[in-house]
Amino acid sequence: MKLVSSLLVFLALPLCLSAQSLNEFRWKSRVIILFAPSLDDPLFLKQYAALDDAREALQERRTVVLMVTPEGVHENSGLFLAESSSEYFYNQFSAQPYQLELSLVGLDGTEKYRAKNTVTPVSVLLELVDGMPMRQRELQRGTGNRSQINSKDPTPDIPDGKN
Repeated sequence: MKLVSSLLVFLALPLCLSAQSLNEFRWKSRVIILFAPSLDDPLFLKQYAALDDAREALQERRTVVLMVTPEGVHENSGLFLAESSSEYFYNQFSAQPYQLELSLVGLDGTEKYRAKNTVTPVSVLLELVDGMPMRQRELQRGTGNRSQINSKDPTPDIPDGKN
């Protein structure tokens, strides 16, 4: 119930975002795009709960979470996109409409990591972000902290991917 309440709070604001929204995040925020068959999909709920538990660590790393379903797009600060905008995201990222996919997009707007049909431990995402050159500069300048999160899952090896 707590998870559903959190999700509703995230989706409560009636703001709109254009389909070209990733351009608005470029150089300002990293973006985790969570493609899900529906907002009540069991894998989505597990992944969302893990991301929600790490909200502070993600915010500290200037990371926004977009939740994309075939019916629309939801952003964790309450922004909502129409169904036509969700089509844009599915096409842009070549995501399959009825499976769980997670994509991490860096400050430069390029995809850094992709996972399909699995719950990605947040520790993997945080390690990926902390290893990015721009994040390293933030840490050196003292504009970001390297927070630790309590994770029940041991951190698996990070798969080879784009950096």
